[in-house]
Amino acid sequence: MTGADRASSGARLGLRTWVAAAVLPVSAGATILGAACSGALAEGPARAVVLLAVPAAGAVGGVLWARVGGTGRTHRRRASARAAWARTWSGARLEHDGSADPGDAELALPRGWRVELARGRLRLEVGGAPVRCETWVLRAAPGSRRSRVRREVVATDARTGPVRVHVPVGSSADSLLVTPAWVRRGHQDDPVWLPAVRERVARHRDVLGSLSVGDGRVVLLALDDPRPGTALARAELVRDVAVLVR
Repeated sequence: MTGADRASSGARLGLRTWVAAAVLPVSAGATILGAACSGALAEGPARAVVLLAVPAAGAVGGVLWARVGGTGRTHRRRASARAAWARTWSGARLEHDGSADPGDAELALPRGWRVELARGRLRLEVGGAPVRCETWVLRAAPGSRRSRVRREVVATDARTGPVRVHVPVGSSADSLLVTPAWVRRGHQDDPVWLPAVRERVARHRDVLGSLSVGDGRVVLLALDDPRPGTALARAELVRDVAVLVR
C-alpha cells in the first residue's frame, strides 16, 4: 500500500452526476422564462417570431450543454481520474462497467429502484480488506416517471451473522435517496456491536448516505462525490465497520 493522495485529481472532476443531471431541466426552465419575457416585450409580427425562435434556441443550447457538461462526460472524467489515482495505490484496479453484485443490491437499494449498470468500478485493498467502489445507475420501477439517478456504493465482505442493520449517514435519510427498502420490515434486537458502529459512522464526514450491515457484507450507499479521496474515506469506513462486527 502506498501513501496515495486523498485529494488527487478531485479538483479536476467538475460536476457531480446529480448536478449534471439537472442540465436539461434547468435549460428548459430558462428557455420557458426567456420565451415568456421576450414575448411580453415584443409586439406585432415580431412577437410570433420571438416565441418560436427562443424555444428553438433554448432546445439546441440545452442539448449542446448536456453533451458538454452532462452525466456521461462526468462519468468519463471520473473514470479517468480514478484510473490515475489507482496507479498510486498498490493492488488497486479498475474493472469494466457491468452488473452490480446481487447481494449488495439486495441489502442497499432504496425502495422502487433497480440497478441498471455499475460504472467506474474500482477495486482496492484497505488495511487488508478487499473493497469495491462503484457508481450505480438506478432506474425506477416500471411505470414510474422518475428519472435515472446515480449513487456511489462502497462495500466489503464481513462476518455479520443473521442480522441486518441500517445506520443513516448525515442529518437525515430520505427513502428516495438512500434508505434501503427492507428497513421497515419488522423489528429485531440490536446486535451488541451496533453502538460501536454508530460511533464510527458519526466520525465519518460525508454527504447524505446510508450504511447497511448484513448478509455477510457492509455496504455504504451515498450521494455521489467524484473525488477519489472521498472513495478512500468511505472504503476505510466500511473496512472499520467490518472489523467491528466480527
